[in-house]
Amino acid sequence: MNFRIINAAIGLTVVFAAMLLAFFIAFTDQLPGLFGWKRWVLVGVLITYSLFRVYRSIKTFKKQEHEN
Repeated sequence: MNFRIINAAIGLTVVFAAMLLAFFIAFTDQLPGLFGWKRWVLVGVLITYSLFRVYRSIKTFKKQEHEN
């Protein structure tokens, strides 16, 4: 069974969830203890992590495509 599609779906779900959380934190005041520079550092970390996951998914997909 080819798990490439399953891995890609899980990876994209994680990217979507991290981006959604980053935008939620950036544009709402639902977390009262998270303000100022702490908020923006967390948003930056979440966006960076999302971009890293996208890069890793693309790299893995191309590697598997090249092997076949």
